[in-house]
Amino acid sequence: DCTMQKKTSESDVSSPPPIIVLSHGLGLSQDSSLTPFVKAFVENGFSAFTFDYATFGWSAGWPRHQVKPQKHVKDLQAALSYVRTDLANQADASRIGLWGTSMGGGHVLSVASGDSDIRAVVANVPHVKSALESIIGTLQREPILTSIGLVKVLGALIKWSISQLLNGTTTYIPLHGQPGSSAMMQNKGDDEGYSSMIHDNARAIGWKNFASVGSVLPSLFYRPINKVHNISSPALLIAAENDTLCSADSAYVAAKQMNPDQTKVVTLHNAGHFDVYDGAHLELSLNETVKFFLQHV
Repeated sequence: DCTMQKKTSESDVSSPPPIIVLSHGLGLSQDSSLTPFVKAFVENGFSAFTFDYATFGWSAGWPRHQVKPQKHVKDLQAALSYVRTDLANQADASRIGLWGTSMGGGHVLSVASGDSDIRAVVANVPHVKSALESIIGTLQREPILTSIGLVKVLGALIKWSISQLLNGTTTYIPLHGQPGSSAMMQNKGDDEGYSSMIHDNARAIGWKNFASVGSVLPSLFYRPINKVHNISSPALLIAAENDTLCSADSAYVAAKQMNPDQTKVVTLHNAGHFDVYDGAHLELSLNETVKFFLQHV
């Protein structure tokens, strides 16, 4: 399911606005904390297009809540195709910007690497290296709790495998939880940060704190950084200095593999992964993003 928002005026018919397609993070629906970004884009003359990945939010698909990064990339490509065909009379499909956050930040980089018609791409605290590499870093910081969590996730994978063999049913683990839990995201602060992004309207359409256990392995090895050297569009990477999920260092490494004349990196100092969705860090991210899109889209 998808939504487009824009301001209407008498000039819309003769000059449809450029459009920004938004790609959300791991396990999140379009009803979860995208409003400030959509509002900022619309107020600055863009249309904003949001959508739900298959099995999440309003979108179809079963089993529910499957985090399959490569399939999410295809969902984003399908959204772009829809914008370019079905919405061509409502927005300027020749002027498309991509915005993504967290894992969605990795998705927009992946898509832009194979789509030279994208005018500009902004990756907000982007997932660029694999979750496996992130876990290795967490093991070094919190070896005991991280090891306990890994054992619980391994147990869930074994249970899921047996269930698949016996009757084909799926099993679930939390999307977010406390350190040492079986959750997909369980670094210090993840549980509280992720919870702050889920509002009543997301719960009303069936969002729950779980992901299919079959999501674990595809997410572990998803590595958009392998493709970023192919990006020809202007790109902005926004990194959070204290991010333990999608480290700032990973964003810096990715930027070095991209066209230096068209790539900009902004660091949000004293910010963690979820701080970019509120307060002063959100304001800075919005200002940099809108300025970049106005310049390039």
